[in-house]
Amino acid sequence: MMSDNPGTTSNKTDLAVALTKGVLAAIPFVGGLAAEVVSTLIPNQRVDRISALLTSLASKVSAMEQERVKARFHEPGFVDLLEDGMYQASRALSEERMENISSLLKNGLSDDDVESIRYKTLMSLLGELNDAEVIILRGHAKLFARDEEFHEQHKDVLHPESAHLGSDQQQLDRNALDQEYRNHLVRLGLLKNRFARPRRGELPEFDEKTGLMKASGREITTLGRLLLRRLDLLEDDEY
Repeated sequence: MMSDNPGTTSNKTDLAVALTKGVLAAIPFVGGLAAEVVSTLIPNQRVDRISALLTSLASKVSAMEQERVKARFHEPGFVDLLEDGMYQASRALSEERMENISSLLKNGLSDDDVESIRYKTLMSLLGELNDAEVIILRGHAKLFARDEEFHEQHKDVLHPESAHLGSDQQQLDRNALDQEYRNHLVRLGLLKNRFARPRRGELPEFDEKTGLMKASGREITTLGRLLLRRLDLLEDDEY
């Protein structure tokens, strides 16, 4: 049962934060540091990030019919999508990610409520990706594959240095992560492996590490292009 006292919720939140600080402070060294983060830094940053998201969204929907936007904000499907977007925004660490989220919300506002479940799926996919993986996905779209400036700007992500026999452990670690980014995109169905057809009488080449047929490259999928379009990173007539 909700309290009639408007300050009750705030008091309970303050109490919860105080108790959390007390528990964390009892943990040697890092506990005290974490307590300060819990009580000040994280809450303030999250409020600022959500504010930044809504500011970005407001600018994107300024040309839309206001009554249409108001109506969508009262539809359960979009409210659910907005909640997901705000949660992701509270954890966003870059302006690019904030723009991705606000673009997805803007496009969700443009469509009917029955489409909200699809946008919720796309929001979930975005939440699975880090910024480097979004860049890699864009690099596989033909529009960006031809963009020399884009490739130069993100060359460390798009064209990482390959590990070799004499590589040090740091390079091997970086290479492992670079490969995982691409493998993750494949697992999510945003990229797919491309296989070369073996010559007549020859067996396909297999990867010694995985035991699977060795891919000759990767290409973006229909789902990957859809995600880029809904993030406003690709036009409908581009691929």
